[in-house]
Amino acid sequence: MEKVLITGGTGFVGRYVVNLALKKGYEVHLLVRNPKKAENIFGDKINCYVMNDLTKIEKLRDTIKIIKPDYVIHLIGIIQEIKSKGITFEKVHFEYAKVLYEVLKELPPKKIIHMSALGVDEKAPSKYHITKLKGEKELLKSGLPYVILRPSFILGPQQLLFIKLKEILHRIPFIIFPDIKGYYFQPVDVRDVAECFIKAIEYNGTGVFELCGDEKVSLRNIVKDFLKILNKLVFFIPVPKGFLKLFLSEQYKMMWKDNVCGYSKDALPMTEILQRSPIPYIESIKWSAINK
Repeated sequence: MEKVLITGGTGFVGRYVVNLALKKGYEVHLLVRNPKKAENIFGDKINCYVMNDLTKIEKLRDTIKIIKPDYVIHLIGIIQEIKSKGITFEKVHFEYAKVLYEVLKELPPKKIIHMSALGVDEKAPSKYHITKLKGEKELLKSGLPYVILRPSFILGPQQLLFIKLKEILHRIPFIIFPDIKGYYFQPVDVRDVAECFIKAIEYNGTGVFELCGDEKVSLRNIVKDFLKILNKLVFFIPVPKGFLKLFLSEQYKMMWKDNVCGYSKDALPMTEILQRSPIPYIESIKWSAINK
């Protein structure tokens, strides 16, 4: 039985990747901060190793030596910094990748599958995209066999935006939401994303893939469609750009160009690795709304 080591396995995307890896018959090993959380999600189906900080190189090296993984799936990422706890884009996206790939050069797996993000670019104004790109470069620099996946906005019941919307709806029957115009995503279903990670193990060769769904949708319409399925109202209020820059500076910078496929000349389409069409947007948004 081949071994797969997964970082970020208890996160939104991670739990789908782990469950699919188990279904496919892989022996799954997780690096986790909270083993109890992993146990609550997966029971005794996986092997957990406590790793609070991937930059602790000696502990990481010892753990990798114990596991001896055939494949490594690196999913860890954040969309917001918590500087008081030392959680920054630079540390999580770049430093974690740098140390992990340095260790794996010493104990090389057959392949590394790396979670990046759509929109990475040398010219990107956001620390989020710049550090995601730096993480990619560390993998390329390692010389190890790789597949890099760059998803757009990921749809699923555990999507943080959807969780927050449902929390608000428990208190009030409607939502007031900023009317952010002129910015589009190409949402992709988390089940498709997870399948791409597992199929990347068997993919013949290396490559960078953009993961996008079948429709280009504004943030306004994603929220509107989600709440329509729940039979709830939403009122959109125009928000001056100055307000967004002041209070949501990093998030505003992330929206420097549409989050859709086709910008990167070096990237391949998702269908090449998925080997089918993506789950339709309307089906995915319905599934995301009615499930927990």
